[in-house]
Amino acid sequence: MSVRLPSFLITLAWAPVALAAEEATLPEAPEADEIVVFAPILEAQQRALEEQRNALNRVDILSSDTVGRFADQTVAGALARLPAVAVQRDQGQERYIQVRGAPNRWTSVKFDGVPVIGVDEGGTTRAFRFDAIPAVLLSTVALNKSLLAEMPAEAVVGQIDLRSWSPFEKEGFGLSGDAGAGVMGLGMGLQRQANLRASWSNDRIGFVIGGSNYKRRQTTDNREAAYDDSGAPTILDFRSYILERENLGAFARAEWKPSGDHNIFIGTTYTEFNDDEQRNQYVFQLLTASPSGVRGVDRGALVAVQNRGTLEDGDYRNNNWITTAGGDHRFGEAWTLNWRVNYTETENTTYLPILLQQANN
Repeated sequence: MSVRLPSFLITLAWAPVALAAEEATLPEAPEADEIVVFAPILEAQQRALEEQRNALNRVDILSSDTVGRFADQTVAGALARLPAVAVQRDQGQERYIQVRGAPNRWTSVKFDGVPVIGVDEGGTTRAFRFDAIPAVLLSTVALNKSLLAEMPAEAVVGQIDLRSWSPFEKEGFGLSGDAGAGVMGLGMGLQRQANLRASWSNDRIGFVIGGSNYKRRQTTDNREAAYDDSGAPTILDFRSYILERENLGAFARAEWKPSGDHNIFIGTTYTEFNDDEQRNQYVFQLLTASPSGVRGVDRGALVAVQNRGTLEDGDYRNNNWITTAGGDHRFGEAWTLNWRVNYTETENTTYLPILLQQANN
């Protein structure tokens, strides 16, 4: 530091002299008729803020540029950054969203203005799995924290509006993508991701197509225990997980604007979440030990402890296929018409053979 600092100060001291010499010899630059500055991130943020200010309820908006600057591969990870939102994780990966601490099934979901019903891993509730939707497929995510009369009845505490990317967000040809790879700290498994989006539009018609892939392999260990009132352990649970998860997504959309008051579109989105897990579990029931043993808070010698070993090699699949056609029309200053036609298919399957062995030691 003692060597570089004087050099930096000398450069600053001589800069005005050099600049004056250059200005004396350079010809005058011609005056520009118009200077155009492109700031897409700033414009997206301005649109999001304007929508929040003009909304009749309390709403938070995430624009595509904001989501793109995050390191989140799924919508669940992006939503977890908003205030009043809690996230339920599985093996460290965001999955379900809770608004204001309420159960996840109390928050409804819309995709391009159409209500979408989710299904959870067990198939017993309608909780929407946000880890199945890659973040790159969306242009805007709106979180409604207070309800309006036109919202579906299942929106007990809030509603999340997912909006696919529109080709009119960028005039002309646009191409965006990224790719990356690394090694997970848990188990040293490979992690990779890639996404690509291409669009074209003029002032009347536009097209966009894109896809996304995210895959990771990891190994995790889990230790759980139960205790009695004196603090002595009653159950010891040892688990080891070897898993490989992959998110796939693809979408396409076409829009037509015959005039400034009319917009017609059709779009389709397909997402797939694949989860292959091997679970090894060993449970020791300390309360079933022989009375001849000794069980204390920090040490003991137990005889004939019942234990259970379980091996699960399961495959979990979640697929969403959402196709929507619609239009937004304005007739004069008083009348507007918005219509949607939608086909949605959500499928959740689980293949879970269980090997169970139980013994007393």
